[in-house]
Amino acid sequence: MKGQQHRPIRFERQRDYPMSTAEAWRLLADTNHLNRSVGLPSIEYSPMGGDAERTLLRARAKVLGVVPVRWTEYPFDWVRERRYAVRRQFDGGPVACLVGGVELHPSGSGVNVRVFAEFTPANLAGRFLWRLGTRAVHDFLAYCDQYLSRKAAGKADPIPVPPHRPSVDRGQLDRVMARLEQAPVQRELLEPLRDRIEEGSDDQLVGVRAFAVADAWGADRLEVLRLFLHATRAGLFALRWDLMCPNCRVTKAESATLRELPQRYHCEVCGISYTADFDQRVELRFSVHPAIRRASDAVYCTGGPLRMPHIVAQQYLQPGEDRRLDIELDQPLRLRTVGAEGQLIVVPDPRSGRSQDVTLTYAAGRWVGPHSMATASDDTLLVPCEATPRLRNQTGGPLLVVLEEIEPAGQGTTAAQATTLQEFRDLFSAEVLAPGQQLAVQDIALLFSDLRGSTSLYEGVGDAAAYSRVNRHFDFIKERVARHSGAIVKTMGDGLMGAFQRLDDALAAAVSMQQDVGAWCASQQIDPPLVLKIGVHHGPVIAMTANERLDYFGRTANLAARLGAESRGGDVVLLKETFEEAAPPLASGGQRPMTVETFRARLRGLEGDRELVRIQVPAADAAEPVLSGA
Repeated sequence: MKGQQHRPIRFERQRDYPMSTAEAWRLLADTNHLNRSVGLPSIEYSPMGGDAERTLLRARAKVLGVVPVRWTEYPFDWVRERRYAVRRQFDGGPVACLVGGVELHPSGSGVNVRVFAEFTPANLAGRFLWRLGTRAVHDFLAYCDQYLSRKAAGKADPIPVPPHRPSVDRGQLDRVMARLEQAPVQRELLEPLRDRIEEGSDDQLVGVRAFAVADAWGADRLEVLRLFLHATRAGLFALRWDLMCPNCRVTKAESATLRELPQRYHCEVCGISYTADFDQRVELRFSVHPAIRRASDAVYCTGGPLRMPHIVAQQYLQPGEDRRLDIELDQPLRLRTVGAEGQLIVVPDPRSGRSQDVTLTYAAGRWVGPHSMATASDDTLLVPCEATPRLRNQTGGPLLVVLEEIEPAGQGTTAAQATTLQEFRDLFSAEVLAPGQQLAVQDIALLFSDLRGSTSLYEGVGDAAAYSRVNRHFDFIKERVARHSGAIVKTMGDGLMGAFQRLDDALAAAVSMQQDVGAWCASQQIDPPLVLKIGVHHGPVIAMTANERLDYFGRTANLAARLGAESRGGDVVLLKETFEEAAPPLASGGQRPMTVETFRARLRGLEGDRELVRIQVPAADAAEPVLSGA
């Protein structure tokens, strides 16, 4: 029998479920959690080594906890919400190769789930023993049944978890939850959080993304992030910072504090080293505190589709192979080869309704398509919306190819976003960068405020009374900044600097301050009322530690400060081009009537005159919201 070739044996089962294909995909494409929950063994992975085999992994596990198994794992093939499969080539034993996966098909108002496993026997014994591997096929379908049962029972986390009960120190958990109940968090989030601690699987409690939890619970993202921040402060979680590869967008390094962040890190799959930056490559994660529950970060699968949800399709192509992808071209996508630089932007062309296959070929280090669909840009192709892409590998070696979203809506909380939240700065003031370390932030909105006539204030009411009023006004501004998802970076005499992730939030905070400061002064018996001068700008900055706090420097910060100096009081000053970005939100955001004045000014320290906009904001008792020119 030596040398005999055995034909593959395919085993599959299918069932219809009352859920959408998108819901079924989210359930089944998280293969790390799926494999853990159905009782498959954990896996140890290591790289193959060598550039030619960069995308392959060596893997080993113990079946039934005792029988060692080793194999080479190939990259997953998938098309989002359609199918996925993975191939494992075993070193020895009765089975030479296993290809397993899931296929989804619309079925009436629901979805048909087909789970399959294709075994290639290595010897005569394998022609009989392959049946031992079919249990996982049944378990995957049972997993879907459990999900629907938990969903019907109203579970906030309906995703099934392993059957064994985790070991939780419930006395310590009770004490921490009691402290958390006193924190300014939404009460309705406490019960699902406790359920996750007591019943969730380890992977649901290690390296947690707060926004992913919010999406699973159907809750507000920022409220869940605030919950995790306060829970960490109470001792329920520990925070960490993950450095993400901007290509494959998975974790490549970790740091317990911002101070310990490395300047550079490397992605072994993409073969590229990166510099850490705050708003794309550094993410905030949470892991349950070991005093509450010990959770393992064991891996059960490393290459499943939901690990890289921005990838619409991933295909492993052999030399000379081409493959048709049944995807809908409803948005621009980037086509690239993992580990290579060449890429092609595929843009759907609604003007052409032709239904045809469009072949995209990789050769000589670049992707090319039909000349008739080329644009003035060498790396962009206009493809009919109804067309079906066909990928072709015209090289002498295998390729791992991905078709991915260009600007995906991710579930990560970036360092830039976390550090512009007031709760984060209040709760974790020690989270700063190492002395001298500078990290780029591509875009942040800064607000500078100051008091008009502060010198006369001190002369008029005396130092003690004036100092009290100034300090209380900082509390007023801090509350308005925090209400609009921002943070106070620093105070400077009678003024301060606030930071926001979004320009719209910075402007909403500025307008709110000007509208309400008069009424606030009356409530504080401050007469005459304080007059605020405010400037807002956004753009790239450098984040670094100054005076033991995380601060921002650069041209954007300088411009925001200069714009604040141009304020007369009761207004908000910004560049005209910034105003044009923000005018629609200002006009539709339910604001009070505001008068807009355009003027030119020379900003100190900057060359030439700049065109500025002054938004004059009336007090909060004005009439209907409108934005008008003056």
